[in-house]
Amino acid sequence: MPVVFVDLGKGFFAPFIAMKMVEAFEPSYDWLPLVAGLLAILGHSFTCFAGFRGGKGVLTALGVFLALCPITALASFAIWILLVVTTKYVSVGSIGGCLALAIFSTMGYFKLPFPPDEINLGLCITTLLVAVFVIYKHKANIKRLMNGTENGFGKKRKTPKDSEIVSAEKNSDSVEN
Repeated sequence: MPVVFVDLGKGFFAPFIAMKMVEAFEPSYDWLPLVAGLLAILGHSFTCFAGFRGGKGVLTALGVFLALCPITALASFAIWILLVVTTKYVSVGSIGGCLALAIFSTMGYFKLPFPPDEINLGLCITTLLVAVFVIYKHKANIKRLMNGTENGFGKKRKTPKDSEIVSAEKNSDSVEN
């Protein structure tokens, strides 16, 4: 559980501090919080402390977007919860939550007044980049989901050998009948 708070914190504070610096010193650098957020996600995913191999960046991205667009981030987190509860797969929730974040941000769906007068193009591009990045980082999970070998909550741990045994048992049952 402490890892959750560390990942969320590093994602949140990078753009938050950048926003405060922009407000205090140079308002024309409004792109700086977006870059700080992207760098936090990349730094998490390619950390030098683990041989440039880190996490998939989902919690760090949630922290980043809680700082940049909290309502949209919370709505996307709700999608994550819904998908994890219904599918029992964290990877499905992570992919769906990031897609929802990009879609909500692009639509300006949770920006008041509705429909919005303008949509922040930099934020839209950033959310799209993060969504593509997170989905790419989940490519092994996607393969396991397609093969039926992804581990989920409350499910027996599957291996390729288990699925081969099940298919062999089904074949032997059909031969006996």
